[in-house]
Amino acid sequence: MLSAVGWNLLLGIGLALLTEGLFTVLDMDMGKHRTVDMFSKYTLPQVFLMMVILAPVIEEFLFRAPLIFFRKSALFPWVFYISCIIFGMVHLGNFEDSKYLLPWAPLLVAPQTLMGFFLGFLRVKLGLVYAILMHAFHNGVLFFLVSLTELP
Repeated sequence: MLSAVGWNLLLGIGLALLTEGLFTVLDMDMGKHRTVDMFSKYTLPQVFLMMVILAPVIEEFLFRAPLIFFRKSALFPWVFYISCIIFGMVHLGNFEDSKYLLPWAPLLVAPQTLMGFFLGFLRVKLGLVYAILMHAFHNGVLFFLVSLTELP
């Protein structure tokens, strides 16, 4: 599981840096990330609760738990891939409205879509609890990194 977390973080951060770099080169504003707003609106424990505890549990129950109903179905690959893509697209809500957002949506949420594949793989191979734990650990790392830059 730690190997999956490591690869997910490495590839996800790489994709995020690529996106950031592209938007910088093209002089485009992708807006403020909603996670940054959370640190100014809520206390640190509240942000931790939402980001590291609640979001992983809720999102894994929404996107990965239903896979059990399709595991022996010929539709399973379709359901699996579609759930990963929808998981990524839901994270468009993390970005401020921007006139450039929609055409760049697949690139903006590529890290989250990739994470959906890692989480789905863990869900299928090890179980839902492992997907929740990886999601929580992943968000915990991001919580730590963002809190370093956003706290006074």
